[in-house]
Amino acid sequence: MRKTKTILIMFVLLLSFVIAACSDETKSSKSSNTGGGDNTLNFALSGDIVSLDPAFSYDFTTNPVVTQITEGLLYFDAEGQIQPLLAESWENPDPLTYIYNIRKDVKFSDGTPMTVEDVLFSMERIKDPATASYVGWMYANVDKIEKTDEWSIKVTLKQPDTLWRYVLATTGGHVVSKNYYESHKDNFGKPDGGVMGTGPFEYVEWKTGSEISLKKNENYWDTSGGPYLDKVVFKVLPEGTTTVTGLKTGQVTATIGLPLDLIPVVQEMENVQIDMVDSWLNDFVVMNMSRPPFDDINVRKAMNYALDKQKILDEIVKDSGSPAKAVPIAPATWVFEKDAWQAAYDKLPDYSFDIDKAKQYLAKSSVPNGFSATILTEGNTLKLNTALALQAAVKPLGINLEIEKATSEEVNTRAFSGERDYDILMQSWGADFPDPVGNLQPVFHSNNRGDGGSNFANYSNSQVDQYLDKQSVLTDDKIRTELMIKAETIIAEDTPWIMIDHPKQILASNKNLEGYNITGLWYWDSFTKNMKFK
Repeated sequence: MRKTKTILIMFVLLLSFVIAACSDETKSSKSSNTGGGDNTLNFALSGDIVSLDPAFSYDFTTNPVVTQITEGLLYFDAEGQIQPLLAESWENPDPLTYIYNIRKDVKFSDGTPMTVEDVLFSMERIKDPATASYVGWMYANVDKIEKTDEWSIKVTLKQPDTLWRYVLATTGGHVVSKNYYESHKDNFGKPDGGVMGTGPFEYVEWKTGSEISLKKNENYWDTSGGPYLDKVVFKVLPEGTTTVTGLKTGQVTATIGLPLDLIPVVQEMENVQIDMVDSWLNDFVVMNMSRPPFDDINVRKAMNYALDKQKILDEIVKDSGSPAKAVPIAPATWVFEKDAWQAAYDKLPDYSFDIDKAKQYLAKSSVPNGFSATILTEGNTLKLNTALALQAAVKPLGINLEIEKATSEEVNTRAFSGERDYDILMQSWGADFPDPVGNLQPVFHSNNRGDGGSNFANYSNSQVDQYLDKQSVLTDDKIRTELMIKAETIIAEDTPWIMIDHPKQILASNKNLEGYNITGLWYWDSFTKNMKFK
């Protein structure tokens, strides 16, 4: 009798273990399909963020986080057209005046109402040179920002500015809580200070070098749709293989951008979908023209001709990007006057591989016998391999290049510092606006060489500045195009950059995730807002 009872007890225990195992397996399967099993999206970043502060959100790892927490007065739709967001409407009565009518029903994530004072404070802070905001250059033509009534503000420009219409759809137009900032002034935007915004998600925690956690904003003002997710966790995964493994196992729900050599692997995964679109992006090598010998055009041309860009395209980029000529104006950016842009593009030099030309240019340079320098790069597939290819390519010229590998956040910090602490920099850039000048003005105008500016090469040409300044006050896109083409022609000849390619934008996600299709300007999107699991 006792033996029978013992057997029965053992059977019950065994059955409970089986049930528990099945339960765990179900949970594991659910986790694999949804990225967490608790309505959590795990998003992989290739590096840590610079800040939670939108004033310093201006790169492809920081923006994906910040744009879920804070929002702008406007936003770009899927076609790149500006639409109202925190401003319910706006008007442009004359070339110098913009009036924005602010929504009355918006709350910050702590439940406090957003007011016009918060909007004014946020814009003035980015405009203030003392802030050294990475997007502060967008306010260069702003004379004053004023409150016109309880729910309206007026922006008065110093001169007409064709790009101002777009600014408030970028982090340059994002609104933070004035009260929160003033009570967290010393640590605002940092892990222990955080940020208070109006976006679909709110800040929870930032474990530097590891992950940033957000949770659904229960006070989100826009009740027409999401957020549908409970949590979004941005995981810092510098190694591409870790991200790809995470996609396979379901531990990573989504990521934007993939190591180029691993895209074919991801394309074969049954549980992963890839969304790909032409972009406004550029991959390139920057030569710091404030440091000899890169102030010598012959040196820059020698290095450009020495690098076999086509080989990089064939062996690394493949179908994930398109060839680039001497400037970052790809066909995808020709949103107006396409024939004129095409004719100009056909005439641009492409600096295709020619080692004899490279030797000729170096021979007539200030360093005919070569020199030594350092390349600063992060570790992603294209940048690191291009750095290695450049290192090998210029060796026969007597040029010795060392490679300094750093984290993406360190590279971005040094890239936007006015000190430009590098000789050569591997970098990417995408136009801030749906306008070709977004790939010219920020990166080549001499005004953007200072701290927070994005003129990575410290490039300065008074004629280029003049053309860019002239087009900036016009509304006639035909005349603007003529001026921009003149500017790009000079830049191509001066060759401050070695252009590599125009990459495509790639969103890789679990097939159970839906609600968002990647756009060319995704880096300004609150893209998690409409994401949900099937």
